[in-house]
Amino acid sequence: GYQGRVYPVNPGLTEVNGLRCYSALSELPEVPDLVGIMVAASKVPEVVEEAGMLDVPFAVIISAGFGEAGAKGIELQRQVVDAAERTGIRVCGPNSVGVISTANRMPVTFTSALSQGALTEPGNIGIVSQSGAFGTILYGLARDQGLALHTYISTGNEAQLGIPDYLAAMVRHPGISTIGGYVETIRDGPAFVDAALAARNARVPVVLVKVGASAAGTSAAASHTGSLTGNDVAYQAAFDRFGVARAIDEQHLLDVLEAFDVMPDLPRGNHIAIASMSGGAGVLLCDAADQHGLAVPPFPDDVVERLKKVLPPFAAAENPVDFTGQFVTNTVGLETVLSELAAVGDAVVLFAGFGWTADGAWVDPVVTASESKTPIIVVSPLATDEQRAQLRKVGVPVYASPLQAIRVLETLVTWNSWTAPGGVLPLEPENMPPTISESEGKTILAGLGLSVPKGQVVQSEAAARTLAEELGGLVAMKAVGLAHKTEIGAVRLGVASDEAGIVYQELLAAVATSHPGAQVGGVLVEEMIDGGLEMVVGATWQEPFGHVMMVGMGGVGVELLGDTAFGLAPIGPEEALAMIESLRSYPLLDGYRGATPLDVEALAEAVSVVSRLADGIGPKLRELDLNPIRVLPVGEGAVVLDFLAILTERDVTGTQDVVPTT
Repeated sequence: GYQGRVYPVNPGLTEVNGLRCYSALSELPEVPDLVGIMVAASKVPEVVEEAGMLDVPFAVIISAGFGEAGAKGIELQRQVVDAAERTGIRVCGPNSVGVISTANRMPVTFTSALSQGALTEPGNIGIVSQSGAFGTILYGLARDQGLALHTYISTGNEAQLGIPDYLAAMVRHPGISTIGGYVETIRDGPAFVDAALAARNARVPVVLVKVGASAAGTSAAASHTGSLTGNDVAYQAAFDRFGVARAIDEQHLLDVLEAFDVMPDLPRGNHIAIASMSGGAGVLLCDAADQHGLAVPPFPDDVVERLKKVLPPFAAAENPVDFTGQFVTNTVGLETVLSELAAVGDAVVLFAGFGWTADGAWVDPVVTASESKTPIIVVSPLATDEQRAQLRKVGVPVYASPLQAIRVLETLVTWNSWTAPGGVLPLEPENMPPTISESEGKTILAGLGLSVPKGQVVQSEAAARTLAEELGGLVAMKAVGLAHKTEIGAVRLGVASDEAGIVYQELLAAVATSHPGAQVGGVLVEEMIDGGLEMVVGATWQEPFGHVMMVGMGGVGVELLGDTAFGLAPIGPEEALAMIESLRSYPLLDGYRGATPLDVEALAEAVSVVSRLADGIGPKLRELDLNPIRVLPVGEGAVVLDFLAILTERDVTGTQDVVPTT
């Protein structure tokens, strides 16, 4: 149904499907808006050059054999980019399945998805995919689900244009109001952030399936696209920070896209009201809601009394409402129930099963209830296509299973409750040394207002004894210059002053045994800090978004328990506090079972300061671990007991060699 002009170009043919075929682009009677390139990989750079010299604005390179095919392909891909940059043409691909625009009926693609049926009716959904085959599956599934697509783009190897470029273009397009995608890796983090924030400002939802979280998934993604998949924690932190919704699989993606596309209003909060003709389905919905962070609160007494007046006497008028099978034909009662639920819930979920779906009489009350500002989602494995279409027109999506509906609601609630990140300035240390020892690191932190133990590095037994006496009580002693000192016996806690000299020699001997020839910069002697709870704060540089902050249970428990929360640096104190409160172990900080509440605000301040410091140092700082930080009772602060920094000798990013120093 494409209404524009199409020009086949092939030097060996004179006609293709009844169209005159030209031997070269230069012979065309006009400059095309788009060139689809399907020639041998070795010929692609010269075709791009020719198209660019003719002022063709865009090309889609479907040919394969580039960055995904070894050194020779990488060189060809570089030549493609050089030709494009010299001539000004913009290219999609190479190794792209192509693009589909339903808005102007333009499929430039070889996908067999179109052999299964015509293009979808034009709509407002854009889909972009880094996987060609999986992307076309998405397209086919979207068509089968009745989603109205505007544009589909297969990005291929992204030699020039990448995911951020396509997202930004879709956000700007007046015909696209919802964006979905399949992502393996993002090369330009700042550009992605700009596109994501532009989408949020325009109230255009971006929903992405991000793969590569597992070791096996990462390997598969790398071999498939010719590039490594980024760290999944960093991606999740970036999605959370910049308001991108994450789908867990292709069905979840399509379900969420449908909801964003058809629903005029989104849930105001996470309190949902459930009505079901099946008690079992109602319980199933409640269980799923609880697992996905949604609340199913009791109804107010007056609402319960009004519900009882229209429900059968043996029906349940609490949340979830159980109509029972005898309510099937009571459409007036259903309209009343839905009206009551819409008045008290942030969203309403209706389960419709056998009996109702036969004559479709239940649809009219739902249509009437949809006029409220409270979103309604229907769960009905037996709804007909006609019923689904009728409800979709009034902004009510229909899903086949309770879990589908609940997953969609969770995503909608999270997206609609997002708040823009506050401005947090980085802390840039002056005269950054090539290495940072523990004592130097603690001096830096103390200068930024964090609490550290009293102490210093000593170079002799006598100095160790003297300092221990000055500090009074018991001290902690650590050999300087090595990471993971505990494992080799280079840390001693609770040392009395009269033993400090002997312990000094024992620590040096332990290092000499485990690391012969290692340069030890002395022994750090510090006061012992007892009480409170050990936590850990860390920062790790992760492409393409920068430093990812981590807070969790400290000591050896950080690896054993895995109770951690993550965020993207820089982080303000309020965001840091939210990270801490999300921990399973947070009750231990908040006075669990009558224990003394600890200084959570001091811990949050430490997370914020460290995040700003990491952001100020930049990619030179690869890792920073404060493990542990001892959080003391409220008002007494949080004390940094250990400091480990891993830096590079050069300010590097990306895949260049990294030379770690501690």
